[in-house]
Amino acid sequence: MVILDSTWEANGGAAGVEALGFTAHEALAMQPQFAAIFGLWDGTDYLGSGTWIGNDDAGHGYILTAAHNFDDGTKVGDWTYYSRAGTAYEGLEVHIHPGYDETMQDQETSGYDMAIVMLDSPVTDAGDPPVLYGGSDELGKTLVITGFGSRGIGSSGEQDAYYNYDAPAPAAAANVIDEVDGDMENNLIVDFDSEAGDASVLGGSKPVDKMEGILGSGDSGGAAWIKTPEGWAIAGTNTWGDESVYGAVSGFSRVSTQLDWIASIFPDFYYVE
Repeated sequence: MVILDSTWEANGGAAGVEALGFTAHEALAMQPQFAAIFGLWDGTDYLGSGTWIGNDDAGHGYILTAAHNFDDGTKVGDWTYYSRAGTAYEGLEVHIHPGYDETMQDQETSGYDMAIVMLDSPVTDAGDPPVLYGGSDELGKTLVITGFGSRGIGSSGEQDAYYNYDAPAPAAAANVIDEVDGDMENNLIVDFDSEAGDASVLGGSKPVDKMEGILGSGDSGGAAWIKTPEGWAIAGTNTWGDESVYGAVSGFSRVSTQLDWIASIFPDFYYVE
């Protein structure tokens, strides 16, 4: 997650203690409505993210994530899937969206960048299963972006110093959906506005609030949530970003356009419109 310089400084971020500046964003990710957050661990680092969407009657949990987490021959067993609470799960099967093509990762096709992982056991430490968003009015809504990825601030981008490798934790940030784009309008797009209002490339010029942020490396596959009258719902999966500084743009695979495919793998999910 890449955040505003001002929020980072207000939370104690400074030279030599860079990781302290992310406490507010880590606290947001630890709120109970986001208990379904998962991290994909390669044995050394969290290099991907995901979200639990429910369990089946046969004793398996299901994780919604990004298809590109399985590019270049990566297999389902190459990751360990950690819940936000710290439980480790193994993946048994991965289902890649049939519209995804790893050789064509651009803005027009990234809305198909989804995968569903079947776990070796049910998830029991993430509260109730989250709901998916099935409506069509995402444009202009505020997203809360969640993931286990790398850290940075708008003026300098991602750097290792911003991440606490001794105690890795998820983070969350807010942004506004500025565009609905892509093949079959299956892509939600946001930009990273600066405090000065001089970096906008889409929509309004000012941050949505002090929690504004953009995707970092390793946030891929995590969930982008919107608040509905029925509570929080997953509107997108974290898919792509062009940079990690002010003016950057990130895209999210739009869940509402892919419910039929999700149901073909895991029909027991919940959704709201």
